[in-house]
Amino acid sequence: MTQAGDLESRTSSTMRRFLDLEDEAPSDLLEVLPGATVPFWALVRMQIFWMLSAEHTGSVDVVRASEWTRWGEARRVARGYLPSRWDAVRRAGRHDVAFYVSGGTLALDGDKARNWLVDDFAEAAGDALVVQTRPLPAAIGLPAFRPTLSMESATARSRWRARGTAPSQEAIRSMDRLLDAFARHLDQPPGAFAPIGRRVRPTELLRPLQLEELSRLLERVQPKVVLFDNGSYTYHGEWVGLMKDAGAWVAEPQHGWIGPSHAAYNYGAAFEEAALRRALPDEVLTFGSYWSDSIRHPGVVTAIGKPHLEREASSVPETRARRILVVSSRTDPDATDAFVVGLRAALGGEWSIVFRPHPGERSETSRRYPSLSADSGVTIDDAPDVYATLKQSAVVIGEASTVLYEARAFGCHVIPRDSPFADSVIGDAFGDRVSDVAQAVRRIEALAPDHTGEAPTDSSIWAPQSVASFREWVSGRRAQRRAP
Repeated sequence: MTQAGDLESRTSSTMRRFLDLEDEAPSDLLEVLPGATVPFWALVRMQIFWMLSAEHTGSVDVVRASEWTRWGEARRVARGYLPSRWDAVRRAGRHDVAFYVSGGTLALDGDKARNWLVDDFAEAAGDALVVQTRPLPAAIGLPAFRPTLSMESATARSRWRARGTAPSQEAIRSMDRLLDAFARHLDQPPGAFAPIGRRVRPTELLRPLQLEELSRLLERVQPKVVLFDNGSYTYHGEWVGLMKDAGAWVAEPQHGWIGPSHAAYNYGAAFEEAALRRALPDEVLTFGSYWSDSIRHPGVVTAIGKPHLEREASSVPETRARRILVVSSRTDPDATDAFVVGLRAALGGEWSIVFRPHPGERSETSRRYPSLSADSGVTIDDAPDVYATLKQSAVVIGEASTVLYEARAFGCHVIPRDSPFADSVIGDAFGDRVSDVAQAVRRIEALAPDHTGEAPTDSSIWAPQSVASFREWVSGRRAQRRAP
């Protein structure tokens, strides 16, 4: 496995433009809208990055039909005001350590829903609470860790209180002015970021109401340490800032791929300014030193590991069927659709083909990938936990995904596909990238007939003894917050 290497060689042109702008630090990057506590740049930075980077990577957004109904919203609001055992704001008690998570990183553990990202850490913390933004219980079962509570009721109450309101014309003018200034700095035409402004307005209406709910939660819990699973995504900056105001040390546990071209983990000099620094966690906890060395984050960066991978990789079967897993990165769905169907046709019945859509496109798989979805020789992988699939796969093919790194830990042979996205995400970490079906087939046919696995897990990518490392880390941070 190639080490992180030179950051610059793996930095996309879009990421470089952002870093250069933040190193110049024009004053409008620090402008704070009325009623906010972090600059508007932080609130829209990720959306602007995604818009500009999509032009180069071929990433295609998933377009979903709205499921909102008046009756559904009424039921949601009613549940928000009725007593609920899951209501974090009304039910939480004092805990030294709090985990604030989306609730999307779940795997079935017996008949319970285990949050593979944080539950091992929560159990090791000794006095912890898990709070997720999604409703409880999850579709796959009750939470494995207790106490686990939800912010869904708080969100419903905020939405009800925000009904019928709209941003002031002054606020809209300020947003539009700043978005045009950001466009100018990034060599975009006036109005280029107007769609982002329209999407941000409803969020800005809800924000102060949601922060009121979060403030009440923090008053009840009084945490010394908060682990926020998406804390470095700066549109959460107000949430991070409020947690810091409450006296907590805020850390983010790595949840997926991070690297020199990921905007949430690479920042220029402007983020050393107090106003923008407020928007970011104090620390990032990575899977291993490979990841720590691959980012430019103003916080402390500490390698801890990934308990779920460590545990599951220890139970890989000795032999596996000739099965190929193709993982999606949401880039150029048409090309991926054709690649999977072409691969299945070229290999015939010698290998079984499994396609795993990106989590963000699962509900739209048949629309985005019509040919492979209609091909009886291709299986769509809908297992909640990709590790269950990796254990049964001999080969994994993909462009730019954490799953490729995880596949190595499970002894899978990894074949990287080429794309502009892959160039800045995985580089040469898995050797030469294939550009078509024929090249992939040659790589597969070159494997020994009894191929069963690759080299053991690289400790720089997946740090060992992760639970013990976390227990020592959290003990130190708690003691630090108790100190006068």
